[in-house]
Amino acid sequence: MKRATLSLLGILLLFSCNDRYDYPIPTPSFEETPLQEVAKVTLSNENGEWKMFVDDEEFYINGACTNNYYGDVANFGGNVIRTYGISDDSRRILDEAQEAGLYVNFGLYMRRETDGFDYDNETAVAQQLAEMKEAIDRFKDHPALLCWSIGNEAEASYTNLKLWTAVNDVAKYIKEVDPNHPTTVALSNSDVTKIQHIASMAPEIDMLSINMYAPSLPNLLTNIQAAGWQKPYMVTEFGPRGTWQMNPEPTRILEWGGLVEQTSTEKAEIYRAAYQDHIISNKPNGCIGSFVFVWGYQRHGAVLTWYGLYDKKGYTFPAADEMQYVWTGTYPANKAPVIQDRDAIVMNESKAEDNIKVEKNSDNTASVVATDPDGDPLTYDWMIMKEGTASADGSLPDGISGLITDNTQPEISFKAPAETGGYRLIVFVRDDANKKVASAVIPFYVN
Repeated sequence: MKRATLSLLGILLLFSCNDRYDYPIPTPSFEETPLQEVAKVTLSNENGEWKMFVDDEEFYINGACTNNYYGDVANFGGNVIRTYGISDDSRRILDEAQEAGLYVNFGLYMRRETDGFDYDNETAVAQQLAEMKEAIDRFKDHPALLCWSIGNEAEASYTNLKLWTAVNDVAKYIKEVDPNHPTTVALSNSDVTKIQHIASMAPEIDMLSINMYAPSLPNLLTNIQAAGWQKPYMVTEFGPRGTWQMNPEPTRILEWGGLVEQTSTEKAEIYRAAYQDHIISNKPNGCIGSFVFVWGYQRHGAVLTWYGLYDKKGYTFPAADEMQYVWTGTYPANKAPVIQDRDAIVMNESKAEDNIKVEKNSDNTASVVATDPDGDPLTYDWMIMKEGTASADGSLPDGISGLITDNTQPEISFKAPAETGGYRLIVFVRDDANKKVASAVIPFYVN
């Protein structure tokens, strides 16, 4: 793709940001400079196998759900990023994707019943459609645009089937004004009835998108086929078992409600297996690509270190290395540190699953065993956070100060917090020279 032509003001805005990811560029009030070479994206069923083409060249989606580090996806072999809604950053993200040679699965946020939206309210639905049309008109000719995603899990806990009529109305408008980019809608699961409703009530949808995590992925294709879906599909979020899916692993649910988290190395193995066993292997069955969750660090969720291929310093976890491997067939020249499994981290000689409970202000110890595949020197950074707390942007907060004697060693001693409740002891093991990181967590309860 050729670069977009930015106005002088746009260039100044880009270079005035101290941090290109955290400082949004305001939406320009003037007419934006026209862009060139709109990508023509088509879908074709060839000998029973669905394929996507971009400008007549076959294109398989190796994508990432991004909330930071958008352009870095290309450095690891990815080719598409996914957004979830329209914001003042939308144009910047498209421009940055184009600069990196990436395409964008552009999200159009459909309001949910859980947001208080009523799909029986014709005025509200019409207003939402008008907003969608404005965004479509504005971004449809951007050369980084790949497809339109009309809603993300809008059907979660829904009751009103008019949602699908509203989705179809948006898709129909796209077909009228933008013949170059296909439409999709992202579901929270592969419920057969939901898929059938889309097929019958939203025929203008070209591709199905489903957010699906490790324990449910094996059922995805079966459900799609049972629903009689005849078009291609994408896995638009995938990753390890969700915090909402823990019942099959009861030992990872502690007595006080805390959840036992896998090490970053354990998670990386799940990411690789999910892609190899249930995504690329289903290419002949209609899967035209996927999006790893999440490229960046979490800004919401029950456990803020559960997902994320980056830490807040911009270092990459082992899962990013695994994504490069499945996307390109080769690992990075330098790989992330390894914390092999949950046996490698202990607190008071106990493991995370042991329901560790301590007294207020008590003396405790912890240790972790980590290695580096390339023999690079490692640094250690321990922190303690209260369960359920977050920083102002919803991400991992700073650790509680004054508890750990020296948090830079593989073995530490620390005081328990003085307040009753659940806590998480987290260690980040970093290869600073190469901006790589591993992590492990011990949840514990203060009596």
